[in-house]
Amino acid sequence: PPTSTPSPPPPPAEKLSVVTTSNILADWVQVVGGDRVEVASLLPPDADPHTYQPGARDITNIAEADLVFSIGLSLEASWMEELLANAARDSAAMVEVGELVDPIDFVELMEHHDEHDEHGEEHGEILGRLLIGDGETGMMSVIDLEHGDVEQDAFDLGSRAGRIYPTTHGRFAIAVSSDANTAHVFDGGIYLEEHGDHFDLVEDDVERLGIDLSGDRPVHLYISGDWSAIFYDGSGDVVLLDEHELEHEGSDYVPPRFNVGAQHGGAVPLAHDLVAVSIQHPQYDSDPSEYGSPVGAMIVDQHGHELFRAEEACEGLHGDAGNGHMAVFGCVGGVLAVEADHDEYESVFVPAPAGSPEDFRITSMWGYKDLHHFFGLGSAVGLYIVEPEDGYMEQVIPASEELRPINVAISHDGEKLLVVMSDGELRMYDAHDMDLLASKRDFLSTPVETGFWARPHIATAPDAIFITDSVGGEVMQLDGHDLEVVDHWDVDGTPTKIAFVGILGEGEEHDEHMEEEGHEEHGEEEEHGHEEEDAHAGHDHGEHDPHFWFDPVRVQQAVIAIAVELSASDPDGRSYFEGNAAAYNQELDDLHHWIEEHVSQLPEDRRVLVTSHDSFQYFAQRYGFEVVGAVIPSVTTEVDPSAKDLIELVEAIEREGVPAVFGERQHSDRLVQRVAEETGVKLVGGLYTGSLGQPGGDAGNYLDYMRFNVTTIVAALK
Repeated sequence: PPTSTPSPPPPPAEKLSVVTTSNILADWVQVVGGDRVEVASLLPPDADPHTYQPGARDITNIAEADLVFSIGLSLEASWMEELLANAARDSAAMVEVGELVDPIDFVELMEHHDEHDEHGEEHGEILGRLLIGDGETGMMSVIDLEHGDVEQDAFDLGSRAGRIYPTTHGRFAIAVSSDANTAHVFDGGIYLEEHGDHFDLVEDDVERLGIDLSGDRPVHLYISGDWSAIFYDGSGDVVLLDEHELEHEGSDYVPPRFNVGAQHGGAVPLAHDLVAVSIQHPQYDSDPSEYGSPVGAMIVDQHGHELFRAEEACEGLHGDAGNGHMAVFGCVGGVLAVEADHDEYESVFVPAPAGSPEDFRITSMWGYKDLHHFFGLGSAVGLYIVEPEDGYMEQVIPASEELRPINVAISHDGEKLLVVMSDGELRMYDAHDMDLLASKRDFLSTPVETGFWARPHIATAPDAIFITDSVGGEVMQLDGHDLEVVDHWDVDGTPTKIAFVGILGEGEEHDEHMEEEGHEEHGEEEEHGHEEEDAHAGHDHGEHDPHFWFDPVRVQQAVIAIAVELSASDPDGRSYFEGNAAAYNQELDDLHHWIEEHVSQLPEDRRVLVTSHDSFQYFAQRYGFEVVGAVIPSVTTEVDPSAKDLIELVEAIEREGVPAVFGERQHSDRLVQRVAEETGVKLVGGLYTGSLGQPGGDAGNYLDYMRFNVTTIVAALK
């Protein structure tokens, strides 16, 4: 997106009429919409969104608006439903922005210090390891995510790793060493082991299984469902590995193997134990160097018996992917798809879009189970979304000499698409509709290596993204919501290939496997699965915390969503809205770094918060604070805390050494004053929480609002 505000297109005949529930939202919409929108906020300055009571004028505004934006996540639920009904508007007409920013669950105050599962691990900890293949040597290093240890050059792969991918359920990884004419299977050592009606967590060392996978130049590896397929270019052998058999037989496993003729080909496992494989060029034997590329694709069973052959040719076949029932292959001029639906087979060639260059070629493909479209990458043509069922493909990221996509990954749950650009930017999209969710710049060493053996590679786990930096000799962990760097490890050599092995938690594939086997995942009584009588655990919202505006990084996601919605209603203003959003997101990025700098003035043991109302969890998570407690146990202002609540809060303040408690403009200081007197700590009032202040005041817009709050908090806790 552009980094500066473009000249606006001609003004519309009539501005978009937009109503927001919050004046914080109104501020964002006005910045993005500029002179093409007319914005009205239901909540006036200094109002409380939890207890606001709409009037007749609000009903009229809602009824006449082109767009209605709300925070959502049940924040306005007590009054919004009735307001919409009175305005004769369907709830579908309202955009709930909070649903689009990766909201967090409510934290149970006073209880979170002891939240551990049956294995003694804190909730949210990633149980697993990273396997890192060197792009120059034949070594593979191991990073233990629980302890942060790096075992440099733990295994010798014999030649640089062409590919390292985890199996579907996360326990194993397969590494292909083409120049050493072999492949390797590694047991990650961390998995759930069934014991009757429950599962126990096993944590062993990483182990290389003794399975013989030697052969003539293994190059291609694809994993789908329970099956992994290795294609040996030099012989045309296809070796299939079943993840369940690996679990049961380990090094004694003998995988099935069949042959389809030497070629620079590939194989993609499909449902019902079928495999889509490339077809050897009929003149291969006469000149392997000239006719080494396949000419098409067919579907075979696991013995290699042909069941279906696509009639369409695929010149220069290279790159493939599957989604369970369909496999696609990159070709010159388009993409070939073959499909197996039980005993029925089909094929289709999806041509390149009109106007594409004559030498148009897709060379890498990505897919995910039951995702109906695929993604195709060509270094000279960019990234495309491919819809075989509808017979078309569309460019989503262009390529030029100055900037092009160089690598792609789909998250472990199939929800997000990650794209590495040649300038080092990482972009995260919604894998279903390609909405941009977040982007990250200036974290990889530059200039970024763009070749196959040294470009950055990605692995994902629940709420985490791992990326290699071969130039800087690092592996970094990014937050899976906003791409902020949360950890990094130095790795010797040229770290490039990467795989995560371990527990995938509640990822889609893991749950599906458990359901098929009739199992329940260990520890069903999770922290959100039980109800507490304690008022601190009770909330009038849904399970997600709506106060995301205290995290400027998530606000960037909201701003992108606002630009998308405005563009849908005013297509002529799209570039204008996108430019405004990009410029404002740069200001939000500056705000985020300003907050980081100010918070760094506080010692870590003084980054503790006690406020009137539990609204600072997003802020605390982003900037390293601990929310010790909130005085008002409910999100409504009518419910006072019990004597037990106050006693527990006072004890927590004394135990944690909290230096100050904070009052808020939207809530009475009466109870906060009482707590301050009981503990002897200072009372600091005046934080803005539910809404902006008066226009032109110290919190008249969102940027000033956040700076005022941060300045107040840091000064009080020093």
